[in-house]
Amino acid sequence: MASSTLDRHVRSATEEIDRALRFLAPPTVRARSRRIDGADWEALHECEQQLVAAAVAKRRHEFATGRVLLRHVLGYEGPIGIEPSRAPSWPAGTRGSLAHDRHVAVAAVTRDPSIIAIGIDVEPTALLSPEMAEVILRPEERSLDAHLAFALKEATYKAWSALGGRVLDHHDVLVAAQDGRFRALVVKDGVPFDGAYVTIDERTVALVVVTA
Repeated sequence: MASSTLDRHVRSATEEIDRALRFLAPPTVRARSRRIDGADWEALHECEQQLVAAAVAKRRHEFATGRVLLRHVLGYEGPIGIEPSRAPSWPAGTRGSLAHDRHVAVAAVTRDPSIIAIGIDVEPTALLSPEMAEVILRPEERSLDAHLAFALKEATYKAWSALGGRVLDHHDVLVAAQDGRFRALVVKDGVPFDGAYVTIDERTVALVVVTA
């Protein structure tokens, strides 16, 4: 696909994703998307640039667009660093989550004190190899598309991690999905998470919002 055609396609995709995110997110959560653009690098604070200065160009572009998107949804102009978990360092009083695929970044943030964690993910709908499906799916999940399950588990893991949870394997989480809603269970701990998802423009976007 030519570059200009790809740009138009991705801009159209972000408009559709934004509409879907407004439907998925509760009223006190702001969720938006943005096309990954290398030009966003110039909008970063110098201290942010230094965090990924040694990274390959693809990673720098993803990081830059993510930070520009976060500042937009937060209404915040300051730098946003990186926690040891690799999650963004959220400004005081905010919680959120950030994800990206090759072309689009998505973010969900809130200042609602009743919301204690958010997890978001975006993944392509391309079929995964049987070998990769084995890595992602538990035996009880074999009826699920592996890439869908991956997105749901990633969103769940980000919410779990924001609550201080340990590192999880894909098989540590059991998911069940139907009609745009899903339930995920961190099996050994017996901790459930509820979320919503949408498949749009050859992508699955999944969102988990945890309230106190």
